[in-house]
Amino acid sequence: MKLSEYLPQVPQMTQQMSDLNKQISLLDVMKSTGDSGRAPTIGLDHIVNTWVRHQMAYRQQLVQDLQTVSMSVEEIRGPLNHITGEVFRRGLEFIPTVENPDTEQKKRLLTWMSDCNVFDQSMEEVLRQFHYDVNSLDDGFLYLAKEYKDSGNGTVTSRLQEIRRLNPALVEFDLDTAGLPKNSHFLCPIHREKVQDTAGVCEQDDCNVNLHAAMYKYYHRSQHIYLTDNEIIHLSKFSPSETYGWSPLLTIFEKALTLVGMDKNLYRYFFERKMPASMLMVTTDDPESLRREREHIAAQTRLDPNYIPMVAVSARNQRGRVDLVRLFHSLQEMDYLPVRDEIRERVAAMWGVTPAWQGAPEAFGGMSTQTQQLVVMSRVVEGDQRLFHEKVFPQLLKAFGITDYEIKLPQPEEKAENTRLSFAQQKIQIVNQFAQLGFSIALKEQDVPIWEADFIVSGQAVPKAQMEGEQQALGLAQSKQQMEMQQQQMEQQQQMEQQQQEAMGGEEVMPPEEGGEEMQLMEKSIPQHKRKFKGRTGGVTPNWADKAPNEERDIDAYAEARANKNELTLSKTWVESLMEKGFTSPLIKEVNVDLSKMWFVQNNVDYIAYLSSGGVTHVEKAMFGDATRFSRNKQEVPKVKTNPVTEVPIEDYE
Repeated sequence: MKLSEYLPQVPQMTQQMSDLNKQISLLDVMKSTGDSGRAPTIGLDHIVNTWVRHQMAYRQQLVQDLQTVSMSVEEIRGPLNHITGEVFRRGLEFIPTVENPDTEQKKRLLTWMSDCNVFDQSMEEVLRQFHYDVNSLDDGFLYLAKEYKDSGNGTVTSRLQEIRRLNPALVEFDLDTAGLPKNSHFLCPIHREKVQDTAGVCEQDDCNVNLHAAMYKYYHRSQHIYLTDNEIIHLSKFSPSETYGWSPLLTIFEKALTLVGMDKNLYRYFFERKMPASMLMVTTDDPESLRREREHIAAQTRLDPNYIPMVAVSARNQRGRVDLVRLFHSLQEMDYLPVRDEIRERVAAMWGVTPAWQGAPEAFGGMSTQTQQLVVMSRVVEGDQRLFHEKVFPQLLKAFGITDYEIKLPQPEEKAENTRLSFAQQKIQIVNQFAQLGFSIALKEQDVPIWEADFIVSGQAVPKAQMEGEQQALGLAQSKQQMEMQQQQMEQQQQMEQQQQEAMGGEEVMPPEEGGEEMQLMEKSIPQHKRKFKGRTGGVTPNWADKAPNEERDIDAYAEARANKNELTLSKTWVESLMEKGFTSPLIKEVNVDLSKMWFVQNNVDYIAYLSSGGVTHVEKAMFGDATRFSRNKQEVPKVKTNPVTEVPIEDYE
């Protein structure tokens, strides 16, 4: 049986109502002029929005309770103070962003740094309070109080007057019923006492200034002060969201209360003494006699501190037996210290503070452990400083009107900087290994710190044999260049000597010989066979032109030969030609003077390659029969007949 058989019009009406609702929703979403449209702006969820809009009454109490816990529990306040102290340990730095910064801007900055509000607080003091709120409550509000002036055409100009930290318990977002900001209240920056529910212009005293949408409202002296988004800097660290953050104290709330209870228990035990440590239970049928006996013992003890009481106990029926009941256990029995240390470490770990920063003796176990803890703490500090560099300082500089400088929080720990440099060094070593394999290396971005430098690796790896051949070719080319430079220097020196001789009238100026005529006569008296170079040169020191054919060849001859020949160089094509001919790993030994032949070795076999400008023409095995082909062969030096040694008695010289 179907419902349509009894009510045939009901399904049709339902379908029509559904289609009509879809059309109405579509018209509501696409409400605009012309053919353009915009997706709807979605506010907060209804349940969340209701809670947010009605939470102010108990949010104040909750935030204040969290503030009390964070300030009263040492295991919480200690880590928070350590983080804040490390973030601002080296103060604030002003770094210029242009080549020629305006010095007046720096003076204005320094003025604000020393005095930023009516309470004569420094900028660092205000930022420290703001940072503590961010770490403890996950909500920090920085108030930029400005002075506004009507500039005409419905616009205003502003000038910063002071910077204040606002209590997060007294600040809330100004949201409408749909959970959207900047849509509930509108105000005139000049006449702030009159707040409107709709946008428009200020109508007070013919102001005609465009109204600004309120983003926040501050509960001050039983009334709300509405503030715009450019007057408040809001920051959340742990759980950033559309509105408020989520305090980490709520996560460790039970642990924090446990620490409070442990402190109160110790206080009552050691100071108030409200709880007895133990209790005596005496089995007796006469409590009055026991009370009289107790008073008697107490009186005797006051009279005589050395009094020893005696108590009679019946051995027959155990009457008068005494039992001791302990009402409070000792700290060792309760494991008080281990439990407290465990809770302390878990609480501090919420903020990334290691035991080494809490003064725990067991944390200093070794250098590696200390280094790891320092690295963890430095990362926490770097994260908090990054929040200031990206979220807070740009807005402050914009409010100050500073364009040529930026505010920086320097790294507090030098070891953190050394760690970054070590990582950069490792990166460069890896890049060098890629370069040695033949890859092309390029710097990804210019003008960056060394620890932020990134490299791009491209290309393909080059075979090892080809790379070694190229290196050898490059070495030979460098050697040739050095020899040519030496030749040029010698030619320049000769030209300078010729110029000096021409300047002296064409006469060669000889340096005075050491010792004068007496030395010359002494040299002539020496027998020829005892003279320098065995008399071959007559006692005169030979130069390169005086060498015999079988002696070492003059280096200048090589240079002159290279100058007269074609300028051929050992290039990559020669190595490639050898590889094409099957010589995959040639070890180049030497190239002759006229660059026509090349001696290389492969698999311990000597080869001669015949060179040309286009590469290697052909290769044959080396036959070193000619002693003048390559310097590898040792040249035979003719034996020189030596004169016998003549013995002269010592008396002849006296």
